[in-house]
Amino acid sequence: MKLLHLFLVTATLLIFPVKFGTLAKAQAAPQRPAFEMPEWQPFCSAMGLFAIDMPGNPKINAETFSTQVIAHTYRSVLKNKDSYLLQYFDLDFRIGNNNSNNNIKITLNNAVDFFVVGKNAKLLQVRDISLGSYPGKEFEFQPLSPTEPVGVGQVFLVETRVYGLVATTSKPENAQKFLDSFRLF
Repeated sequence: MKLLHLFLVTATLLIFPVKFGTLAKAQAAPQRPAFEMPEWQPFCSAMGLFAIDMPGNPKINAETFSTQVIAHTYRSVLKNKDSYLLQYFDLDFRIGNNNSNNNIKITLNNAVDFFVVGKNAKLLQVRDISLGSYPGKEFEFQPLSPTEPVGVGQVFLVETRVYGLVATTSKPENAQKFLDSFRLF
């Protein structure tokens, strides 16, 4: 019975030509960027009392320096080497009333230097800014590596806490998006 069935199927295939569809023409796959930009996500820190939008999932680290200052770091480094960093640390003193404007300027300038040196870069420009009533500085820097783009950063003094934001990216609009999304709560 099986042999008869096999014979009939073979005969049918030989008698009736089977028409196969034409070969599909090869189509180029749609071009995708060399890397996909991770989606920007809101990130909040109850301990740091801030919120910010960052691409990807930031890595969180706390490091104690020899001065007993603990720096809390939130960093996203993307495949294309763009980096976004938010770091804060608490000062162990309150800026006093005597020469307080001068002390604030010194503290903010030292914070700018700290971030520029940390990026192994040269400071290009710096200007005064604020976040509500809190004083700050915005700065541009050029990393010493010729392959890295110009970076931008901001530092703010909020009571006894210094917040620093730094973005190194070839797309200025992404750096601005990062900086503009920072908020306190």
